[in-house]
Amino acid sequence: MDKPVYLVAGASSGMGRAAARKLGQSHGHVICAARRLEACEVLADDIRSAGGSAEALQFDGTDAASVKAMIGAIDAAHGRLDGAFNNLGDTLGSGPLHDTALERWADSLAVNLSSVFYLMHAQVPLMLRAGKGRIVNNSSTAGLKGIAGMADYSAAKWGVIGLTKSAALDYAAQGLVINVIAPGIIATEKFEQFETMMPELFEKLREETPAQRFGTMDEIAQTVDWLLREAPPYLTGQVLPIDGGRTA
Repeated sequence: MDKPVYLVAGASSGMGRAAARKLGQSHGHVICAARRLEACEVLADDIRSAGGSAEALQFDGTDAASVKAMIGAIDAAHGRLDGAFNNLGDTLGSGPLHDTALERWADSLAVNLSSVFYLMHAQVPLMLRAGKGRIVNNSSTAGLKGIAGMADYSAAKWGVIGLTKSAALDYAAQGLVINVIAPGIIATEKFEQFETMMPELFEKLREETPAQRFGTMDEIAQTVDWLLREAPPYLTGQVLPIDGGRTA
């Protein structure tokens, strides 16, 4: 296959799905991967219906063996991986640190940090073999500042940034370009549910945002698409906040 091959890990909804759709318009082959295979299959069908090239794969980001098998399937089918958007993570609750269940701490690190490490651990050798490749990891503005009541999530997202920067240094001279985005408040499907439940809080958050609005999934997709396809390769190891100026 002459087309570049892009993996969106965590493509079943939200920012991952938007990024996969955007990459599908860019003349590459998009692999839509997540735990929910059916949602990825629907997405791949939509990309193909719009004239793009796509397929769906299933994997569990918290299981290193599952991640390795998924990347192995990509290698077997295509023999290459030109770019990857590692878009895994979730908030598992809120409350002060001393009330955080130890199980939640372990689960939060597994979902938000270990999953990204497992993905990069499997992706990098395939890219090194080709002497090139681009990776974009998804952190959060919670990885740039503390968030009260979310010590587990914030710690994991800080970890994603440290992981990205360290990996970028490991492979900068070997053709790999590795960056991380830090979205602020983005209007995903889950966000819209919470906004309906807590309209006063979200109005306050909107007013506190310099841009006076929340971000869109398409803005995340545009940034990921640019980083994976068009950004200068000298741009590596960097954090790009997409937050309407909240961390400026």
